[in-house]
Amino acid sequence: MNFERCESIMNKEDLNNQIKSKEKIKIIKLYSYTIPKLEKYDLKKGRILKIKDKIILIDIGFKYDCILSKKELLKIPQRINDLIDVIVEKLDYKGKCFLSYIKANKIKSWHRVNDAFRRNELVSFLVLSRTKGGLIVSLYNIECFLPGSQIEYKKVTNFDYYVGKILIGKIVKINKSTKNIVVSHKIILEKQKIKIKALIISNLNKGIIVEGVVKNITNYGCFVDLGCSLDGLCHISDISWQRIKHPVEKINLGERRNFLILSVDRLRKRVQLGIKQMIIDNWKSVIKKIFVSGKIIKGKIKFLINFGILVEIYPSFEGLLHKKEEFKFHYKIYPKKMFKIGNAINILILGSKLKHKKIYFSFKII
Repeated sequence: MNFERCESIMNKEDLNNQIKSKEKIKIIKLYSYTIPKLEKYDLKKGRILKIKDKIILIDIGFKYDCILSKKELLKIPQRINDLIDVIVEKLDYKGKCFLSYIKANKIKSWHRVNDAFRRNELVSFLVLSRTKGGLIVSLYNIECFLPGSQIEYKKVTNFDYYVGKILIGKIVKINKSTKNIVVSHKIILEKQKIKIKALIISNLNKGIIVEGVVKNITNYGCFVDLGCSLDGLCHISDISWQRIKHPVEKINLGERRNFLILSVDRLRKRVQLGIKQMIIDNWKSVIKKIFVSGKIIKGKIKFLINFGILVEIYPSFEGLLHKKEEFKFHYKIYPKKMFKIGNAINILILGSKLKHKKIYFSFKII
C-alpha cells in the first residue's frame, strides 16, 4: 500500500515537471521573438551604454551588450546615451557581438552614392590631390576620380590649382565590382552653356552686328566664336566683294572683329555671318557716281573663268565680262589665248544690279 502511494506521488511530480518544462519552453520562445536576429553586416542604430579604456558597450536591442573598439570613435565625441550607426562585424560562438562604426559609415556613404547616381543628382566633392590624368576627390568620405577631361571645357594643364577646392558636379560612372566612382564637373558647365547658348541665339536676328573671334579658317570660309560655344560661319563669298582664292587673304586666325548676321537657324543653332555686307552702302555710292552705264573705263584682268573674265575696275570692285560680250569679234577664240591675268583692257559698262551687287561689261576695242 505504501509502495503504490509512493509511486503515485512520483508520477504526479513527473507530470508537474513536464508541465513546468513546457511552460518554460513557451516562455523562452516568446522571449526569443522579442530579441532581433542578427546577421553579419547588418546596419543598426546603437546607443552608447558604457565607455571603458579600450572598448565601448553599445545597445542595439540584442540580448547582450555589443562591443565597439574605442579606436573607431577617437575623432568622434563620446557621450553616454548617444546614438550612433554601427554594423555587425562579427558574432562569436559565445554569443558576443562585435561592431564597427567606420565600416557602417562606408556602407552608408556607398548607399548615398548609389542613390545620387540613380537619381542623377547634383553632388559636391572636395578635391584631395592630383593624380595621373585627373584629380582625386572626396564624395561622402569616399575617394572618387575626376578625369582631366571632365574638369573644364578647355584643356586643364595646372591640376594643382584645384586641390583643396569644392566643386559641384555629377556621378557619371560606378564600377560596383571594383568600387570605383567617376565624377564630372564639366557636365554641369555643359548644361549651363546650353541654356546660355539658347538664350543668346534667341536674341540674334538678321541684320545685327556682333563681335566674334576667328577660331578656324578653311577653304570655304571661317568659323567665328560668338561666345558660350556658339559658332557662326562666314562663307568665303561673304568675306570680300573681291574674288579671293582663300579666306586668309582677307582675315587672320585669332582676329577679333565685327560681323553682320545674315541668317539664324534657331533649330540647328547655326548662324550665317558676313563681312562684305557691312560696306554695301559704299558699294552703291561708288557704282552710282563712278561706274555709269555707257562709260568706257580701264580694268585689270583678275580671273579667267569658263563663262568669261572677272575684271577689277576699282579697289575691291570687280565686274563680269561675259563670254558673249568678250567675243563679239572673236567668238571662237578661248579666253586664255586672248587675255592674260594682270593685263589692262578697255571695257564698256553695260549696267549693274544693285540688289545682287553685280556689274556687267562689254569688251571694247579702241
